[in-house]
Amino acid sequence: MDKPGQTVSATEFAALTGVSRERLRTWERRHGYPVPVRSHGGPRRYEVAEVTRVVGIRRAVEAGIPVTVAIEAESSEPADIGSGVAAGLAEHAPLSIVSLSGPEPLIVRSVNAVVAARPDAPQPGDDLLELAPWFADDPGYATLRRLFTDDLMAAPCTHPDWTGGLRPGAQSLAYCLPHELGHQPLVALIGIDTSRERRTRKLLQDAEAELTRVRAELERDRGFAAAAGAVAEIFRTQAGASTLADATTVLVRRLGAVDAGLAPMMGGALVLGRSSRGLLGPDLVTVARFDDLSDALREGDPTWMPQSVAAAFGAPAGLELLAVPLHAAGQGLGAVLMLFDEREVLTEAGLRLLRVSAGTIALALVRERVAGELQDPGR
Repeated sequence: MDKPGQTVSATEFAALTGVSRERLRTWERRHGYPVPVRSHGGPRRYEVAEVTRVVGIRRAVEAGIPVTVAIEAESSEPADIGSGVAAGLAEHAPLSIVSLSGPEPLIVRSVNAVVAARPDAPQPGDDLLELAPWFADDPGYATLRRLFTDDLMAAPCTHPDWTGGLRPGAQSLAYCLPHELGHQPLVALIGIDTSRERRTRKLLQDAEAELTRVRAELERDRGFAAAAGAVAEIFRTQAGASTLADATTVLVRRLGAVDAGLAPMMGGALVLGRSSRGLLGPDLVTVARFDDLSDALREGDPTWMPQSVAAAFGAPAGLELLAVPLHAAGQGLGAVLMLFDEREVLTEAGLRLLRVSAGTIALALVRERVAGELQDPGR
């Protein structure tokens, strides 16, 4: 039970009532309630005994009742907890209400209609820890023990979901109820975590997950853009056969690939020399043997290859192979083959940037072939 006149800080009071410190000050300024306790100009403190009233006002306001009306309604003397009126209000309240005796054993003493409507809900007389043994290690159980044994009067409390098969995750405001000397103390759990709030929280979690996914995609796309720019810079400033090897090395570094290699098309086969880090090739792979590879080269789209294709190029087991076709002037010239630790979703922006890099490499490949033919016309 709370001691007469016991106070808590404004921050604690806001946490107990669900009303922000700013809103409490607004109510005080406009409606004269709640009045904080201040000693010698010190910080605001509020009486614990006012928690129940402020929570009632907050709920009324959330239901659309004007603040002034809600404060006046809550100013009347509270009904005795055992009276028929109070019991009727609890029974038909739209929120879950459960009373417990304890702390050991933790026995369900009453449930209201919202809780009783569920076939798997606890019943009066049930031992809560027998129904949900995991709750003994939950922070909410420690909160309940404090309510039964310490001077704490009210606190937010996690507990089993009465209407969800006693799974973890529900929240209530827990109140130590008034009781006569010699009678067992009771704690009432009044639900604040409604199904609507759970749905809202789930939507928020989904939105946060989607935001994380989008940020990851943007980060990958930045990597593709940086790789495309770096490849273009190589061919702008360098010449000679080494530029192709340098370009694949840049792709490995910029895209976080494990390895990469250039495989020109020769007589219906991709001819892969040594890759940048030696994990691929050397191999000659007939394209017609693999439908996925043949389709990717024909359509010109970067495509994740099945393990059979990866193995044909000598890729170690467990790594994923991405084939990036090389096209120039409508002619298929081969592919850049890249190894990754795992597959990633290729966004449209990422695909475009890979095509840009591939186009730059394809033009360089054409340039090298033309240069070779000019040097050796009979080749």
